Amino acid sequence: MRYGKWILIAVTSLVLVGCGEGNEGSSGQSGDNGNDDESSSQSGYSGSKSAATVDESNKSDMVVTSSIGAEKSIESSTAPKKLTGRSNDQVEFILNQSSSKIKYQRQLPLSSRAVYDLSSSVCNGGGSASYTYDENNTTGFGTFTITYNDCQYSYGGETSSVDGTAIWTSNEDGSFSYEYDITTTYGSETYTVTATYVCDAQYNCSYNDDFSYNGVNYQVADLSVSGNSSSGFDVTAKVYHETYGYIKIEGEGLISCPGGGFSSGTITVEDSTDTDVLTITYVSCSEMTVTFNNVSSTVVQ
Repeated sequence: MRYGKWILIAVTSLVLVGCGEGNEGSSGQSGDNGNDDESSSQSGYSGSKSAATVDESNKSDMVVTSSIGAEKSIESSTAPKKLTGRSNDQVEFILNQSSSKIKYQRQLPLSSRAVYDLSSSVCNGGGSASYTYDENNTTGFGTFTITYNDCQYSYGGETSSVDGTAIWTSNEDGSFSYEYDITTTYGSETYTVTATYVCDAQYNCSYNDDFSYNGVNYQVADLSVSGNSSSGFDVTAKVYHETYGYIKIEGEGLISCPGGGFSSGTITVEDSTDTDVLTITYVSCSEMTVTFNNVSSTVVQ
């Protein structure tokens, strides 16, 4: 079991144009037992929303929750500047242009909404992009599904691509949401996005990244990431475990390992008591030291 085998990133660039219709929205943005039963798909988190309490019985689960929450947050660090202060301009262009074209189309009379192919607008390097909507919907609101098939955008000698789907729901009351199931590639790095972005009519927005691991549903929210892969990442986030609820994590100097996990750095965990109750110190890519109730033990990542 290695929680870091997946590389997930929340490229939520599509929301920049979504919020651009008015005021722009914003958000706060373990052991190896030989079992490789991992997944990284959108789980539609429906677990506990209460604050968790760390104790001896769930300490190990909270270590896992903390570690994968930090890893997911770091891998979300190319989200738009409104969330984490970072973005990939080429991927952002593909998603933003897609959203802009759909906005224009949905405002036209039904008989004029004949353009489904977005490829010429967003895929100058090859591949395709298109969208579908309910042809019986005359209001211009509803659900629009954007499908990317190796949609590539090239600029300055570099090329990025997007595959998969992004579902945009626009409601008559002014609220909207985006659901992502896409894979993005730029340079030598490939990431999968399975996340949800929801805004109300006043552009109060929240970003959630739902995923499952070893049959347990998790959610990462209110994330903030700074630093880099050389000096280490600093992370704050709220991480939900479907059974125990959420914990708040604060990571410092986290350096990721090639196969997942961290080679150095620390994570401090705050639970329902509003105090720091658990500390994880990464010793190497295979070991970490866990401190709880002033007792420390070194265990395998």
